[in-house]
Amino acid sequence: MAKSVPLNQQVPNIRKALNKAFAEHIVVTQGKLAKNNPVATGRMASSWYIGQDQPSSEVRPKDWQGTEVPEFSGVIEFDGNWYITNNLPYAERVAFDPKWAKNAVGGAAWFTTIVGQMPADLRKRIVAYLPK
Repeated sequence: MAKSVPLNQQVPNIRKALNKAFAEHIVVTQGKLAKNNPVATGRMASSWYIGQDQPSSEVRPKDWQGTEVPEFSGVIEFDGNWYITNNLPYAERVAFDPKWAKNAVGGAAWFTTIVGQMPADLRKRIVAYLPK
């Protein structure tokens, strides 16, 4: 027979599960964007920044050669508005124009494919983390 647990005892566990799932979702999505991004010097691939409640305004320097993804310094929780942004002047063109995305992993639709999968990816993570 199933054990009945009062809602006020379930909420903290649900909140914790949502926070874990959401934090993982944001970081994994940032990683997908960096990994699948067309790479010439690595500047654009490593310029995907996470912002809380407002888009980040950060950008890698013009002479940047690395490919490491910038880490978010705070705690990612399932609240507020979250952004993953790339502020390079050519980022939008590389994300949406097949001519500029020719070396992307996954082809010219690399960006729209990742963005299109985000809702389903988040749902899977939430279901996986929710208490059984």
